Amino acid sequence: MKLISRKNTRKLRHDLLYFAAKIGYWLALKMPRRSGLFLFGIAGKLIFLFPGIDRKRTIEHLCFIYGNRWNKKQIISTASSVYGNIAKNLFDSIHLSQMDVSQLRTVVSCDPIDELKEEYDRGKGIITITSHSGCFEMLLHYFPAIGFKCFAIGRKMFDQRLEDLVRQTRTGKDIIYLDRSEGTRKMIRLLGEGRFFGVLIDQDTSVEGVWADFLGHSAFTPSGPIKLAMKFNIPVFVLTTARIDEQRHHIFISPKVEMAQTNDFETDLQTNVTKVNSLICRTIDRYPSQWVWMHRRWLHQPQKD
Repeated sequence: MKLISRKNTRKLRHDLLYFAAKIGYWLALKMPRRSGLFLFGIAGKLIFLFPGIDRKRTIEHLCFIYGNRWNKKQIISTASSVYGNIAKNLFDSIHLSQMDVSQLRTVVSCDPIDELKEEYDRGKGIITITSHSGCFEMLLHYFPAIGFKCFAIGRKMFDQRLEDLVRQTRTGKDIIYLDRSEGTRKMIRLLGEGRFFGVLIDQDTSVEGVWADFLGHSAFTPSGPIKLAMKFNIPVFVLTTARIDEQRHHIFISPKVEMAQTNDFETDLQTNVTKVNSLICRTIDRYPSQWVWMHRRWLHQPQKD
């Protein structure tokens, strides 16, 4: 009976989450943008008021990184803004996916794309690395809108209905979205077609990785995209984004990452991952209220000898 009860409870939880996501998705499509951002932002900050493990971790992680520089009031204020920004970016990730290029350019500004475009035009593919900061989902629509054929990879959701909703926001003209299980061979083929590969590496997940500095502390970092770049000589750029005011986003584009190349592949890999992390962290440190601090980024630590 306990197993049946647990199964039913899990199903009810998944059903409620799906219906909440479905309502949020519909609102993001139908509401005027200004009203939607206001409503979602308020909702996010209200959710923050309720005790929970994610709220606790958000505060703990902000204290871990900024506790020696910020007072408690600043920590709590930033943590509340984290929730508000995540909610607003959730709205925009859906709402902006329906915009054409002229509409996108009224709300999204971008660093110069000259070097990025030059590498893309070589037709050998580009690996672009980003983070869960700002409205990162928007990147997958902005770059195809300005002429880059893209593909991205993600982890399949635990509920197929939620997976279908996610795929609706991660597909479109010149966009291919892959499940992580589809393998490296398909990624190499798509890169060989000259596509722009978007990938996130700022979370501690169960994939191959290395230990690298992240906001001043060692963190387990996925290394597969960097390893792929090193083996096949694929150019790497770091793209991050932030909401620079209530209505506008900006995209930051790094110079092409110069890869360390010596006779020690593993050391070079760690060096290169650290370079990429430092570029990601530059945006997080500049806009700390726009990263997902509830993620257990420093959960695992290297074993000490």
